[in-house]
Amino acid sequence: MHDNNLELPFWEGFSIWNFDRRSDGIWISLVPVPGNDARCSNCSAICPRLHGRYWRTVRDMSLLGEPVWLQVNLRRV
Repeated sequence: MHDNNLELPFWEGFSIWNFDRRSDGIWISLVPVPGNDARCSNCSAICPRLHGRYWRTVRDMSLLGEPVWLQVNLRRV
């Protein structure tokens, strides 16, 4: 499932790339919205060059009693 049109109120600038229900909980993969500028997390300046990308797994609040895990594709600027 790849849906760039879904805007998320809790992860601004990201869209859901994959949603998977597993035995250990709900897994949601998030990717940056295409065309969205990468910004420095310290000063918020737009950074035209990326130094890399990496996946980070974040434990979110449970949903209907099931653990929720977010896999977020982050950009290193």
